[in-house]
Amino acid sequence: MSLNETVETDLNVHHFEFTATDGLNLRGEIFGDRLSKNLPVFCLPGLTRNAKDFHPLAERLARDPDNPRLVLILNSRGRGTSDYDSNSANYDILTEANDALHALAAAGLEEAIFIGTSRGGLLTMAIAALRPGVIAGAVLNDIGPVINAQGLARIKTYLSKAKPVTSWDDAITYIKEANFGMFPALSEEQWQAFAHMTFKEENGKPVRDFDIAIAKAIDAVDLSQPLPDAWPQFLAMSHAPVLVLRGEKSDILARETAKAMTKRHPDCKLIEIEGQGHAPMFLVDSLNEQIAQELAKMDKKHAQRLARAEPESDHS
Repeated sequence: MSLNETVETDLNVHHFEFTATDGLNLRGEIFGDRLSKNLPVFCLPGLTRNAKDFHPLAERLARDPDNPRLVLILNSRGRGTSDYDSNSANYDILTEANDALHALAAAGLEEAIFIGTSRGGLLTMAIAALRPGVIAGAVLNDIGPVINAQGLARIKTYLSKAKPVTSWDDAITYIKEANFGMFPALSEEQWQAFAHMTFKEENGKPVRDFDIAIAKAIDAVDLSQPLPDAWPQFLAMSHAPVLVLRGEKSDILARETAKAMTKRHPDCKLIEIEGQGHAPMFLVDSLNEQIAQELAKMDKKHAQRLARAEPESDHS
């Protein structure tokens, strides 16, 4: 299996496509240079999100003046440019985690720094349990081993009650209502960008850029019962550095959970993002700069790990 890369959209960006094990065609984007000596980055968006969420960060990382790196962004099945699945039962963590592993293999990458937003972070933890060796480092964007049921209820509500939008003004209004109180720091221009990341244009009108059947997966979650935690999956990344991003106003990742993550993992750092909730958007240059700096540190730790793993030469 290999990635089928198509037309360059500019000097640094390619579209890619590959076929999942069940025959579904999945797609995404590649930023940067394959020949970069720095660790590649593999980005996994949220539940109903797509590759567009990562474009500002990917451009920053690919064109870093000191540490440029290859960035791969996958649209999970049913999101963005990837095919929709006729069987909604396949919109589950295990299937999507295996899709991501096949994308990594198709790209010829043995390991990467994974950046997962919300659902993408759950996929990252699942991948750590399945194939820990592919994770050279991880950035978990507003997600952890324990999910706040209140935030999940909010997401269920706006997905189930969502109405079709007929204009971009409607789309912006929808985004603001669905994320009420989550992003007080965003400017009007950034809200517009948020809307264009969420919707695509067809026949001059915005339409949702995901399969509405994905909502069925979250509808099946019984919030009257305690949600299972994912501490074993999170700790499967104990061999690699982890950066946790938490939105100051997040209703998905509790501050107590985020702090517990830094205590249980041997190399885990927490950064709280002011003025953002679930999940912090990569629309703020200062956030992308922080992430770039942390990834450079992960490069150094990875090199040190490799050096320790090399057998000593025999001088006898």
